[in-house]
Amino acid sequence: MAYLKQSDPAVLATAVADCLVVASDPNARAAGIYFWNAVRPYRDAVVDAVRNCPDEVVRSLGENLLASPEDPAAHAALCQALAQRRGHGAIDTIMSLAWRTECNSRVGYHLGGRHERTSVPVTAEELRGLPAGDPLPPGAEPEVLVVIPFRDRSLGGGDRLRNLVACLLALRDQCYPRDGYQVTVVESDDEPRWREVIAPLADHYLFAPNAGTWNKSWAINVGVVHTPGPTEVVCIHDADVLADRDFVARHAERFTRPGVMGFLPYRDMLQMDDVSTWHAIRERLAGRAGTADLSRVRGFTLHRGPGLCTWVRAEMFLRVGGMDERYQGWGGEDFDFINRFGFAAPFDCYDEPLLHMRHPSNYELREDGELVNAHIPPLSWPPDSLIGQLDRFAVPLNGGQSLAGRR
Repeated sequence: MAYLKQSDPAVLATAVADCLVVASDPNARAAGIYFWNAVRPYRDAVVDAVRNCPDEVVRSLGENLLASPEDPAAHAALCQALAQRRGHGAIDTIMSLAWRTECNSRVGYHLGGRHERTSVPVTAEELRGLPAGDPLPPGAEPEVLVVIPFRDRSLGGGDRLRNLVACLLALRDQCYPRDGYQVTVVESDDEPRWREVIAPLADHYLFAPNAGTWNKSWAINVGVVHTPGPTEVVCIHDADVLADRDFVARHAERFTRPGVMGFLPYRDMLQMDDVSTWHAIRERLAGRAGTADLSRVRGFTLHRGPGLCTWVRAEMFLRVGGMDERYQGWGGEDFDFINRFGFAAPFDCYDEPLLHMRHPSNYELREDGELVNAHIPPLSWPPDSLIGQLDRFAVPLNGGQSLAGRR
């Protein structure tokens, strides 16, 4: 008896269909191009097996799904056909290959049963018309600090700015006492281009001048170092996360338990497609729902992907030297921080939904297929590093004054 092999026909059929979607939908690559590439040989074996399947129905339905990966009906039809044919040699081979891929892959697929394929896009301007929520009250001494690093150089503000506005509105709509947490946005760019949009929605707006390559690690360190208050806990929060109403309360409470120094609140980050993002934003903010309905969401999961949201004690954040400021561009800095933190203190992981709003991908790979920061030795950032210095990337001007000094 094989106890450790998956035998449920529905689970195996779904694994096959999910493989085809991940293989053919460009949004899957955007969810994590490095991880998508790493498992490509496994996934290609499933695609080839479906395309060469002697069963004409399965072969035809597979081609339909590959051509229209966003179509729930095509996904359901293939799943049904595969489950009904379990026990046939070629079908069992396809299912076995798909299950092996599922176990090796860090990119998965989520398709809610009530997902709709069409909707009206949401803009930052539309969201700015919603009530801004309560700011931090005067005299408050918040123990929780939420730091959000940000840059958007798109003309007129694009999906990233829209997502940040939604993120900040969701953080203003929390059941946790308003004097117990504060939100700092660190805009790092050649100019504070979105200050007027961000400042009314954040408790603190910091401009970190950097005309060059995006440096998320440094922006986070700036937020931690330069935000006033008796900070006990830091939440490193991605600007594309749509938080539920219990978000701050649920995670802050975890620090009242013995031995908790830091954690990821999720195991799988769910990166929604465009339509799901629009639905979720309107439902959560305009509709005042406590959380977005996952049954209406379609997207791609990144299994155990760090970086979207990390909660740590401020004391330990500083003790390990914060984020490694040598990382520039996108990729690797979050793994490095969590591994360094995990060596120094207990680090947990919880299993709950965390919604990532859609935006164009910025991840880049080197010619050898590695992340752009692969040259940095892991775990090599000195814990006594001077972090969060606002003039780190400042451009000297005539007379010796820096760009940072003029902001």
